[in-house]
Amino acid sequence: MPTFKKCPLEVSTMALGVLKEHQSHRPVLDCEVKIDYVFAYCDRDEDTGEPLNNAITHQGQKALGLTRVIPEKDRVKGMGDAEILLDGDWWTETAGEEEQIALLDHELHHVSLKTVKGVIQHDSAGRPRLKLRKHDVQIGWFACIAERNGKHSIEQMQAATIMDALGQFFWPALAPNKITKQVGNRK
Repeated sequence: MPTFKKCPLEVSTMALGVLKEHQSHRPVLDCEVKIDYVFAYCDRDEDTGEPLNNAITHQGQKALGLTRVIPEKDRVKGMGDAEILLDGDWWTETAGEEEQIALLDHELHHVSLKTVKGVIQHDSAGRPRLKLRKHDVQIGWFACIAERNGKHSIEQMQAATIMDALGQFFWPALAPNKITKQVGNRK
């Protein structure tokens, strides 16, 4: 069972820098959304120190970060409005500053304000209501299916669609000069 620890101040300072740098985060910053940052650590073998599990999983797969909206009941008790859970082992042992910033940018981009006809909604404590922004692209692939069924597999059809629409962003060496079209709510 993973263990948890509140992130040091440097993480929230780095996140604040990311929030201030990108216009897409401006509404979250302007509404003073409070975000809690937590490290998750995997279990380790007592003798070898080798990892026994993943610190964070999402839909059964290893994840480096995970964002959630804090329930209103917990918010009124003093918790943040949202929580970003980070793989503390990866953060401290593997990631460089650029990778840390990129992961924070990704997780922060999930945090979105709930609005009705353009008006920000608030809870009973006067805090802005939040929702999680979905990914522009969500992938669930099986390599063996792509191999067996080739261009007829959903895996290869999705890969071709992503390459056509977003190849420059995800596979820059394969599509270095490709002009891409806007997809989803990405800005």
